[in-house]
Amino acid sequence: MTVVLVTGAANGMGAATVEYLARVGYTVEGSDRIAGSDTAVVDVRDAEAVGSWVRAAHTRLGRIDAVVAFAAYGVVGSVEETDADEAAAILDTNVIGTHRVLRAVLPIMREQGHGRVIVVSSGAGAVAEPYGGWYSATKAAIERLGEAARMETAAFGIHVSVLAPGWTVTPIIDAAVRVADPIDAYTSDRGAVLERVTGYLAAGQPADAVARKVRSILEAARPRQTYLCGADVRMSFWTRRLVPARIYERLVLRYYGL
Repeated sequence: MTVVLVTGAANGMGAATVEYLARVGYTVEGSDRIAGSDTAVVDVRDAEAVGSWVRAAHTRLGRIDAVVAFAAYGVVGSVEETDADEAAAILDTNVIGTHRVLRAVLPIMREQGHGRVIVVSSGAGAVAEPYGGWYSATKAAIERLGEAARMETAAFGIHVSVLAPGWTVTPIIDAAVRVADPIDAYTSDRGAVLERVTGYLAAGQPADAVARKVRSILEAARPRQTYLCGADVRMSFWTRRLVPARIYERLVLRYYGL
């Protein structure tokens, strides 16, 4: 029996991962701040709630073999338009929320002498998304935290990997927070970028593709540090490394219609 905990499991990639892993024989426990069928209501902003969920699953099932941290949301707005409270809130969920999950599961995994952790970044973690800069910042932070945790926990038989999906059909834009005090000067460009992003998402890979990538990470004999999921994110990853910075920035601006 392989027991996997999944956060952000009410919809999108998290829901697809719970469904797929259960279908292929894993024992899966999902959570989300939004109630769903067979999904525990857990807000990753609440350390006590996260700890209680993890402890309850461990007590009931006797082990926790892996955790996949999807819980996150987006903010639509420029860096200037996003106030300090809005920025702090997205950091609290996307970054500190993932950290709360790690703090709850890692002691159990260290005691077991094994475990697999997948922290979920995004193509936006490698390429700053205009009018989604704070989301990009959180996903870049997740990658560095994942890399550090990988090195810190390897001696205990724990494998930490970063998963970076590209454009994927999910409700992330519909669920994203719009900044409370938009600035008129940004309205035209913000709208153009949002239209582009909405189209890219609609034409993206199915969420099931990410679920299958999660399974391949869980079953890898020697999990890698980073996994890219989607042709677009692979292209972005290599373009950034091979193309001069000025040309790369122009390509990004064109990509987002700016």
